[in-house]
Amino acid sequence: KQWYQRRVAITAGIQGKMLSQGRETNPSIAIVAHFDSYGIAPHLAKSANGNGSGVAALLEIARLLSKLYSKSGNTPKYDVLFLLSSGGKLNYLASKTWLEKKLSSDSLETVLLNEVEFVLCLDGIGKDGLNLHVSKQPKEGTAAHKMLTAIEEAVALLNPNISVNTVPKKVNLGNPLFAWHHEIFTVKRLSAATISNFPAHNSLGRLNTFDTSVDVDKLYTHTHIIAEGIARYISDLSDKSVTILDDYLVPNRALLSRTVEFLSSTQRAATLLQRDSPVILHLEQTLSKYASEVMVSELKASKRDPEFQFYDQSETKLFAYNVKPAVFDLFLAIAVIAYLGTVYLCVKSIPHAMTYLYQMKKLKSS
Repeated sequence: KQWYQRRVAITAGIQGKMLSQGRETNPSIAIVAHFDSYGIAPHLAKSANGNGSGVAALLEIARLLSKLYSKSGNTPKYDVLFLLSSGGKLNYLASKTWLEKKLSSDSLETVLLNEVEFVLCLDGIGKDGLNLHVSKQPKEGTAAHKMLTAIEEAVALLNPNISVNTVPKKVNLGNPLFAWHHEIFTVKRLSAATISNFPAHNSLGRLNTFDTSVDVDKLYTHTHIIAEGIARYISDLSDKSVTILDDYLVPNRALLSRTVEFLSSTQRAATLLQRDSPVILHLEQTLSKYASEVMVSELKASKRDPEFQFYDQSETKLFAYNVKPAVFDLFLAIAVIAYLGTVYLCVKSIPHAMTYLYQMKKLKSS
């Protein structure tokens, strides 16, 4: 019986935008996070920190920015593009497919992408540590340096005990697998970085089946810092003594906790996430509250040269049989060989035995 069926790899991307008023064209930044998970079996893919924490932070940042953009007298200088994608654990398949399609079309998203000054990817920020992963050390005057400075200023204002470490790593074009989410955008010549509590791309925690919880306090603090850094970036604020997100614009700890709790209790293997999946529906509805023109794109991989092959079963039957240990087989083989050797020797000795008996009988008769 066939327990599974192969199908074309289909991933999803949930996008939304937040447009600034006052000018016809604005530079923009993109905030990106993948929402799928990893597990030794598809139905066990329910990790919390990777990347439930990144998704929760993105939604909370969208909520805070929506209030900032609607605040009377406030005119941010940047548009913001949000992207939630699946396939993050499969070489960021959805982000790569989405980016290639958008760059080859004439849609508004393509215009926004062409005006993107910086892409910030969120990947696992619910534990200790805050690292900004970039393809090269940010130089003064670049978008990456501007974002790093904005986040460092946010840290100094909100929690001076935290340090933000810059971790440069060149994109290995010879390796088909990307180390970090931002590398998808870097190879398309977009300035990008990934912020994460993981110090390296091969940290064990990034592929941990037992990743079932986050430190909500750490997630709250990191979300607040990142949101303040983004707000400072889009407002071009140079005053290091003033915060943009005041007492009324702070992350909601309960919302962060509920989002992570929902994601960590729902299977999120990329192979099983379809358009009507509870995860995608929930993320679409939540992002729609804060951003405009939210839509879900089904992204099909190339049939001719697919990078991954998907299967449609999350659970199936595993048949296990109880057999004798290998040592038993060894002793049985030795016994059989000994038995056959004994029989062989007996057969070979029959002529000699007959000759001996004949001689003995002849001696008695004489």
